Amino acid sequence: MAQADGDRLFGAPIVAGTRVARLAGPEDMAGVLALRGRAFRAGAEDRDDYDDLSLHLWIGRPGGPAEATLRFRRHGDGAALLAGYAARHYGLEAMAAAGGETLELGRLCTEPGAGDADLMRLLWAGVSRVALVTGAARMIGCTSFHTRAPEALDPAWALLMARHQGPAALTPTRKAPEVRAFEAVTAAPTPEAAQLLPGLLRAYLSMGGWVSDHAVIDRDLGTCHVFTCVEIDRMPPARRRAMAQLAAIAPE
Repeated sequence: MAQADGDRLFGAPIVAGTRVARLAGPEDMAGVLALRGRAFRAGAEDRDDYDDLSLHLWIGRPGGPAEATLRFRRHGDGAALLAGYAARHYGLEAMAAAGGETLELGRLCTEPGAGDADLMRLLWAGVSRVALVTGAARMIGCTSFHTRAPEALDPAWALLMARHQGPAALTPTRKAPEVRAFEAVTAAPTPEAAQLLPGLLRAYLSMGGWVSDHAVIDRDLGTCHVFTCVEIDRMPPARRRAMAQLAAIAPE
């Protein structure tokens, strides 16, 4: 999608206090990539071939650096979905065959130490704006846990397996060389298990999201992650209205 098309799609910046959420322009990308490098690679460069195919959300104070960002890409059909980032790690053929536009989000992060409540609300306002104005049937992504030792997270996997599994008809198949299969977990979900889930994943689950039946160990980023899906077209009207209000757009 061209930058101009993206600007028309997103509309006017969302303003909250002294910060704004808007689409990043070419002049913003060095700062966006530097922020991602600090968040995901301990300061090393974080850029890949998907960046030029995506639009990027910029959140910060006018004249200042980016304090939060994410990238998103619209997949208009199944073939496009299967060429996306998540499809490198998960078998998404069933979802591709289901039809409908898919909005893929990735590299969502905040400046380390800067994730205050106001910043997070503005970040989710930007996500809600993108999700609703595209008219996508669903949004997907790979939600990271910052460890390469998935067995330490077995209570979290048990919780996700027990309460947040997706429909069998859409659940991704296993594709990555290293995975932690949830059915191999012997731990039981505990009340404390929810605290092992990243804030991003808890936010997706609060929107009715679901996850894959396994975690992928990502040696490149030094993380493990789960496929996450929020079916926008199946959201209850009240939840869609709440998203529209957060995104400062007129509800349907």
